[in-house]
Amino acid sequence: MKIILCAEDIVKRCLWDSYVSYVVGSEKEAEKLLIENKEFELSERDAIVIGLLKVMETDNLIHRFNDYLTHFLQVRSLKDKDGFFIKKKSLETNIEKFLDKFPDYWTPPTNYANSLKDLVVYIDEMKEKIEKLDIIKMTIQNVSYEFYKANDIKKMLNFNNY
Repeated sequence: MKIILCAEDIVKRCLWDSYVSYVVGSEKEAEKLLIENKEFELSERDAIVIGLLKVMETDNLIHRFNDYLTHFLQVRSLKDKDGFFIKKKSLETNIEKFLDKFPDYWTPPTNYANSLKDLVVYIDEMKEKIEKLDIIKMTIQNVSYEFYKANDIKKMLNFNNY
């Protein structure tokens, strides 16, 4: 299979951080590629590694964020007798990490620029709501951790209004 695309196509599919980390390896080299934005061929192996073959382009970045967070909660939640829990620090880190998919040196088209602004507002509102949630403290192997209930986080996601 021959995969030809521009660097901007990878950003639009919310895969830039994976591409930089697993394929390019250098932030400076990645910045140069994105600024030039020339067509190049991506190997099928690299496309599989960054997840390119399983996504479609959309400017609905809030929906992408919700999908990302839902997947994160499904994969990283811990099951206890009272339900599923997610580590507080892990959740906060992953929410912040999503914005790494859109580098500062990228100049987005108008539809993506507006969607990116909406996404930042949505994430900020989400952080405020999360701060108000009850924190559950658990001790695992003599180490104390802070958790949130995973279902409380899922209930905050709004797939319909944006």
